Amino acid sequence: MTLDYITLTPEELGKLLSAGSGEAALVYLYMKSTGDVTLKQAEQQLNMTTQSLGWAESLLKRLGLLDAVVPKARFDRQQAPVYTGEEVTAFSARDPSFQLLQGEVSRRMGRVLTTEELKTLLSLRDYLKLPPEVISMALTYCLQKLEYYNKTGGRNRTMTMRMLEKECYQWANSGIQTLEQASAYISHGLELLAPESQVKKAMGLDRSLVDSEREYIHAWLEMGFNVDAIRQAYEKTVLATGKLAWRYMNKILLNWHEKNIHSGRQVSTEERKPQVQAAQSAGGFTPGAGEKAAVSNLQRFRESLKE
Repeated sequence: MTLDYITLTPEELGKLLSAGSGEAALVYLYMKSTGDVTLKQAEQQLNMTTQSLGWAESLLKRLGLLDAVVPKARFDRQQAPVYTGEEVTAFSARDPSFQLLQGEVSRRMGRVLTTEELKTLLSLRDYLKLPPEVISMALTYCLQKLEYYNKTGGRNRTMTMRMLEKECYQWANSGIQTLEQASAYISHGLELLAPESQVKKAMGLDRSLVDSEREYIHAWLEMGFNVDAIRQAYEKTVLATGKLAWRYMNKILLNWHEKNIHSGRQVSTEERKPQVQAAQSAGGFTPGAGEKAAVSNLQRFRESLKE
C-alpha cells in the first residue's frame, strides 16, 4: 500500500536536512509511504543499488529515524526471562542438542562454563529461539573477529559469553535464523575487517573502535569509498576542525557520494578544480599563510594521536 501523502515532523525533517543525503531522504520517504521496511522492492522502485540502499539504511539508523518506520527490536535483553539453574538442567534433559551446544561452547571458549553463563546460553536458545547450529556460527564469527582484532591491534582479549550474547541478539533482531542467512552475514562482515584496519591506519588510530565509529567506517566502505578517499576526508576534517570529528567527516563523504566520487584519485581531481581555475585566472597559485597553518594543524594532530 502506498500513501497519497506523507507527513514529516519538524524533528524528522531537521535530521534529514542535517544529514545532507538525498539518497537517505529518498529511502526514508519510500519506507514511510510504502511500509516496505525490509526494502525488498526498493532496489527496483528507486533505481538504487543494494550497496546504496544498505548505506542509506545505515545512515537512517544512526540518525535515529528508523524507529519511526521500523518496528522496534523484537527481542530486548532487559525483557528476557531470568532462568534458574534448575531450568537449565531441565531444558538440557529434554533437549540433547542443547547439551551438545554447552559442550561445544565450553570447549571453544577453553573453560568450563559458569552457572550464569549457562543461563545466558539457555536464553539464546529458548528466548531468542536461535537454533543451536546458528548459535555455534555466531560463536565462530565472534572468535574470528576477536582473533583478527587481537592480531592487528596487538591485544590479547579473550572470548566472553557477553560477546556471544550481544552478537546473538543482533542476529535475532535482524531475522537471522538459518545457516544460510548466518553464512551470508558472516561473509559480508569478514570482508570489511581488512579494509576497516586499513582505514584506522590511514586515520592514525591505534586503539579499538567503539560501535558507532565502526558503523561509520563500514557505511563508508559499503558506499564504495576506497581507503585513500576516506584518508583525504579525514585530513580535510582535521584541517577544518582541528580534531577527528566523525559527523563532520561523514558530511564530507556524503557530499562526495552524491557526486559519485569514491576514490582518492577522483577526490584529488575534484579538489584541484578550484585551484586550477584560480591559477588560470591569476596566473599562478602560491600557498598562503592559511594553507600553511592548516598543514601545520594536521601535523600536530597526527603527533598527538601517537602520544
